Amino acid sequence: MLYGYYDSPFGLCLIATTKNKLCNLYFLDASDKTAGLDLLRSEWPDADIAETSAITTLGDRLFNGTPPDPSTFSLHLQGTDFQTQVWQALLNIPFGQTVTYQELAQSIGRPTAARAVGNAVGRNPISFLIPCHRVIRSSGKLGGYRWGFPCKTALLNWEQNYSQNG
Repeated sequence: MLYGYYDSPFGLCLIATTKNKLCNLYFLDASDKTAGLDLLRSEWPDADIAETSAITTLGDRLFNGTPPDPSTFSLHLQGTDFQTQVWQALLNIPFGQTVTYQELAQSIGRPTAARAVGNAVGRNPISFLIPCHRVIRSSGKLGGYRWGFPCKTALLNWEQNYSQNG
């Protein structure tokens, strides 16, 4: 497994790949890079992990100022069947739009599983590309975000501005 750090418009990221497949994208506190690496190691305990500057090329593809097309990236998702079903459903949320946890649960045929869907959304390993930031509470409030409220707000604002202004 290879990883590297990338300065995105939304903050510092740790990006990781397995055999040229994107497996993780975490937003980090720039003052504590080791937290991201510790998280990566905990999620891939048996992996040989090495840092590479080649991640910059992947970061440039992801954060080039236009919405990335997830179908142009090879992904390596590691999770339960339910989690991967939720993560796949996240990919169907249109750019610049939001859905509620309840709506997401309904979209996968599990209308009473909004809380479980929320847990799976929170475990999304590839932030930004798999747009977990587009899921909000039924009240219309943004709700939590694994990488912090300011990051979620910045992502949603960028999508809204891009959708309106191109």
